[in-house]
Amino acid sequence: MKPTCSVWTGLSVGSFFLLVILAVFNCGGSGSGGTAGASADSNTDVLAGAYQPTTPVACGDPGPPPSSRTFYLDPVNGNMSNDGSEAHPWRTLQELVDGNMISTRAYANLPYNGNNALVEKNANAPVKAGDTLVLLSGFHGRFYLRGAYNEYPITIRAAVGHRPLLSRIVVSAGSNWHFEGLVVSPSAAPTYTADTLVRIESHGWHGPSSRVVVENCELYSVGDVSGWSETDWNTLACSAISVSGDCTTIRDNQCRNVNFGITIGGNNCRVSGNTVENFAGDGLRGLGNDLVFEYNVVKNCYKVNGNHDDGFQSWSINDDPPRERVVLRGNIFINYEDPNQPFRGALQGIGCFDGPYVDWVVENNLVITNHWHGISLYGALNSRIVNNTVVDRVEDSIGPPWVRVNPHKDGTPSRGCVIRNNIAASIIATGDTVEDHNYLLTASDQLFVDPAAFDYHLRSDAAAVIDQGSSDLAPGEDLDRVLRPNGPSVDIGAYEF
Repeated sequence: MKPTCSVWTGLSVGSFFLLVILAVFNCGGSGSGGTAGASADSNTDVLAGAYQPTTPVACGDPGPPPSSRTFYLDPVNGNMSNDGSEAHPWRTLQELVDGNMISTRAYANLPYNGNNALVEKNANAPVKAGDTLVLLSGFHGRFYLRGAYNEYPITIRAAVGHRPLLSRIVVSAGSNWHFEGLVVSPSAAPTYTADTLVRIESHGWHGPSSRVVVENCELYSVGDVSGWSETDWNTLACSAISVSGDCTTIRDNQCRNVNFGITIGGNNCRVSGNTVENFAGDGLRGLGNDLVFEYNVVKNCYKVNGNHDDGFQSWSINDDPPRERVVLRGNIFINYEDPNQPFRGALQGIGCFDGPYVDWVVENNLVITNHWHGISLYGALNSRIVNNTVVDRVEDSIGPPWVRVNPHKDGTPSRGCVIRNNIAASIIATGDTVEDHNYLLTASDQLFVDPAAFDYHLRSDAAAVIDQGSSDLAPGEDLDRVLRPNGPSVDIGAYEF
């Protein structure tokens, strides 16, 4: 269960500011694209004791397989007694898995302790490491494998122009699996079950998971939630993707009508180009080290329970290690698009309240919400928040949203951080955080092309922010991946004019 935060709800702005510790500005940082501002003494004084940075997980690359074959599955015209060729396809993916027709490996002499040997499973099965399974339209059941370590990736993808449907995908204790272009929803299953749609799971007994790719997939609980009640949201909504394995890539997926969006608990993972639309929990969660969340869109939050909903959320409590070397780049967070959307609430933007957060980079994000917390780091070390645009969705609601570096909730100051080149209603820099070249937005400002249509590109006459930023630590591209600067100097905010 996610941690609670006792200080961000139910307080007036004045009461909240009593929690802020202000000190002298003094900070350093590294160049664009790397980790932020590691100083010579960055391994000490984090929270209650000494901190030693962890070593990043190495993912490795198995290289191309020595041989590979392609098999086909057709729920309408296939037969499991066929040879799996395009002319004679098998039937469904679930039948293939249940029939032990995939040769893979698992750890012997369980429980897993790091020294176990991998042994073959289903050695004579037709599908081998490096092969591709092409799925035609129709219902393929569920994909569930535990103990499935491939030497080379096995790819499971949709045939061109087809929409193969699965009720769920689970890889538990496995590696080298690629899923491409699939539709995942329990709505077509014989029995509807609200569960996580895609789960990549490291298992304490059977072993860790790693090197899994999920891309260009469509994930949803049901196709239409316009008539859902609060009870429906709380009992029927599936979470989209949950990952506790390392070296995983979640790319260009469409997740809609879900509870939580994408949760990453592994290390050295990338979440890129995804959309989370219509969600009731958090849009994105980063609970590992060496993570990149970039160019994702999170929008339309449904407030149906006591969860404090965040566009992005992270935490480090209950003896968890610090969250290190996380990049949030070019993401868009929108509380809601339709003012008539039911169950609208006050979405927190990038809310990280239970640090420490070490060497974080938060750049080029657009946060549109109606809450105080636009971008907040509580307990940060050598982190930077640069060139973000944070705006109020409803000016007479909770807010306006700020950009903030705060002490940890135990009172330990943040150290070595930078807040620079941001547009927001307020900037709160505590400890020795450096704060410069930010623009404090007012209700009367006319900086943006069309806020009503969520277009926060800069107008040509936005002289207060165009060419007014600092190049120091500024990202080399903007949210649209336009090279920065596009003029004499860097613009303030997420977009370069």
